[in-house]
Amino acid sequence: MAEPLIVVGLGNPGAQYATTRHNLGFLVADILADRIGSGFKVHKKSGAEVATGRIGGRSVVLAKPRTYMNESGRQVGFLAKFYSVPPPDIVVIHDELDIDFGRIRLKLGGGVAGHNGLRSVSSALGSNDFQRVRIGIGRPPGRMDGAKYVLSTFSSAEWKDVPTICEQAADATELLVAQGLEPAQNIVHAWD
Repeated sequence: MAEPLIVVGLGNPGAQYATTRHNLGFLVADILADRIGSGFKVHKKSGAEVATGRIGGRSVVLAKPRTYMNESGRQVGFLAKFYSVPPPDIVVIHDELDIDFGRIRLKLGGGVAGHNGLRSVSSALGSNDFQRVRIGIGRPPGRMDGAKYVLSTFSSAEWKDVPTICEQAADATELLVAQGLEPAQNIVHAWD
């Protein structure tokens, strides 16, 4: 892997989205910034919020795009060009409908599974071959629309578990950065 790595937490800006399912990536990025002792600052050229430091001995740029989810790729693509980081050295942390609530999965590449933030990142990078920390939010109840579900807030029972889930996702991200995909998958996927 090249250095720096870019680690992106996907979410939507604004207080009204802070506790929605779609903002898990932002919550994990905040934890990682605290762990490396760096605060987010606006990257003047990209417009994204960035924090820099080291994870597992590796230089990283943590990023939170300040655009809405569907436009996240613009700022991620700019950062990739600015830091000369190829897609396989970019880690995207995001919510995932197709994984049960609270489960965490690591992956390189693949489709976007209807996730507009991933679609935007993939389009901007010209590749799906970036690494992913996928945080399960489960499927919407009944016939609820997926787009409405991801923008809804967690139930009070779920919200009690969100801090632990986000800490685990931060742990998974650190393992991925420090050890690489396959060793990290072997550890993280055994957590169930």
